[in-house]
Amino acid sequence: MTQISKRQLDKATEGRIYNIFIEAIAETKNAADVQSLLIDFFTYTERIMLPKRLCIAYLLLKGYDHRAIISYLNVSFTTINRVSTALKTGGTGYTLLLTRLQKRERVDATLKQIEEGIISMLASFGGKSHLWRNLRNEQRKRAYEERTPF
Repeated sequence: MTQISKRQLDKATEGRIYNIFIEAIAETKNAADVQSLLIDFFTYTERIMLPKRLCIAYLLLKGYDHRAIISYLNVSFTTINRVSTALKTGGTGYTLLLTRLQKRERVDATLKQIEEGIISMLASFGGKSHLWRNLRNEQRKRAYEERTPF
């Protein structure tokens, strides 16, 4: 469990250290840099729990109920309530990240719909060729298997 020293820093020093930390995070340019930073800064438990909290926020915004989230992520009701409260009382960090992820998700969903439409159209015109029909059936099977919250 994370602990803070009883010997506190003065507010100015604490603020400067925090700003340096924020600037270090802002300097990360790619996923590999972020991963290295997270491995160095956070414990194994923190690296598990922080993404879970983001996923909880995502699922809450998608309308999943608390019991479903508990079963998907193996988290406590208290953790879900903590994230839910953060979302209701501001949650600007969660909202910022999730808005960006949802935009990317919408683009991916649109491209997937276009692909499905093209394959379905080709399958209907395929005549004796089973190639396009098989491809369409394979695509439907994959889509069914991918139906999970994440």
